[in-house]
Order: sequence, then C-alpha cells, then structure tokens
Amino acid sequence: MQRLISKTEIVCGIKKLNVVERLGLITEIWDDIKESQALELISDDERKILLNRLAGYTADPDSATDWIELKQEIYNRYAEES
Repeated sequence: MQRLISKTEIVCGIKKLNVVERLGLITEIWDDIKESQALELISDDERKILLNRLAGYTADPDSATDWIELKQEIYNRYAEES
C-alpha cells in the first residue's frame, strides 16, 4: 500500500529546493490549476480587485508586464544569487 505524503513533508521538501526550483514548481502548479479550469468562485472583494486591475490594463496596456518576460527576469535574478 502506498503511503500519502503529508502537507508538512511536502513543505519541508519544497524548502530544500533553491529559489529557481521553487519558482519552477510554482509555475507548474499554477499551470495545472489553470488547465484544470476547476477554479472556485471568487468573493465580491476579489472580483472588484480583478475588475479594477483589468480596467487599469485596458486603459494602459503598456503598463503590464508580459508573464514570460517577468518569469525570465525572476529566474535570471535568482539564478545569479544561487
């Protein structure tokens, strides 16, 4: 019988990873959540925040940073420190 790993064990394992590896894990988890399309409903406050951010982006699209560029910048910054 296969034993399930506890949340504490997972967190301890994650803390042993370097920053670049942890960022990669975050990306994998986020992509998996995004693909599952099983997101729960958001609160009214969260909806207001998202709508405000969308309005800001719509008013000035150049104010946003492309996710791929931002991710690369973060990887580069922390790869130098590792």
